[in-house]
Amino acid sequence: MLPRAAVLAPGASPGPGRRSPPPPAGLEEGQPPRGRAMASGGAESGPHRPEAAGPQAEAAEEPEGGSRRWGAQHAGARELAELYSPGKRLQEWISVILCFSLICFNFYNLLFYLRLEHTPSVIVGIFAGVITADFLSGLFHWGADTWGSVELPIVGKAFIRPFREHHIDPTAITRHDFIETNGDNCFMTLVPLANMAYKFVSFSPEALYETCPWECYVFALIIFITMTNQIHKWSHTYFGLPRWVIFLQDWHVILPRKHHRIHHVSPHETYFCITTGWLNYPLEKIRFWRCLENIIQAVTGEKPRADDMKWAQKIK
Repeated sequence: MLPRAAVLAPGASPGPGRRSPPPPAGLEEGQPPRGRAMASGGAESGPHRPEAAGPQAEAAEEPEGGSRRWGAQHAGARELAELYSPGKRLQEWISVILCFSLICFNFYNLLFYLRLEHTPSVIVGIFAGVITADFLSGLFHWGADTWGSVELPIVGKAFIRPFREHHIDPTAITRHDFIETNGDNCFMTLVPLANMAYKFVSFSPEALYETCPWECYVFALIIFITMTNQIHKWSHTYFGLPRWVIFLQDWHVILPRKHHRIHHVSPHETYFCITTGWLNYPLEKIRFWRCLENIIQAVTGEKPRADDMKWAQKIK
């Protein structure tokens, strides 16, 4: 167990050099320490603006010199928020529209080719899709949290920037509307969705019947990847959540709020899976992320989370 420290506001992350909060209630004694961490999730509004902090915004302390250690007024958080561009917004809108159009088309065709004898394999496929989505959410989250830089061409501002902002202003995601929250995840599912749609318009009915259970697995995987950042947003939202969302969190069908707080303890080096969070404990137990980091650092010489720490330490 870690030593006791001052309790942070829900979803808040201690600044660099600060002590970790006590473990959230309800976790078993054998679970890993809370001293590591990623993420983005909450109430719908317009595109994120740091000054629009609502009642769910974390409490930010004022260190000497008047610069906040974290939160919407953190110097790094303000700078990162200003990098959200009209071009990025357009990309998110197009991604969301195309994604949900293809989801509707593919879902209709899946229902058309489903048969009762497919039931056992479809159930297994859906469960496997959820597990795969949880692992991929962790892999992508770990990669964006741990490596790369906001200065990288194209991907830096478009995809790494939100991860850097999220660690120094964890509740910023709760001020993002549906488009900003889910645009990037929708973008990532466009190719597999388009491939599935192509099969439905070009393959024979016999071939589609045979592959229907596999397509159900792929479809479940796509749905949970698409909704991962929305689920993540809910894990940071402590006010106004629908009862059905709270029910799913309480029963750990989707990522629970207390569970995700483990990730948001600096230096944000554990519990990266943010779809359901089911894989976080076993992956931590086998030191999966730490082993990957050691291998990459040994080969490249790059230090994990160096860019993340740089933004966390910005004071002006």
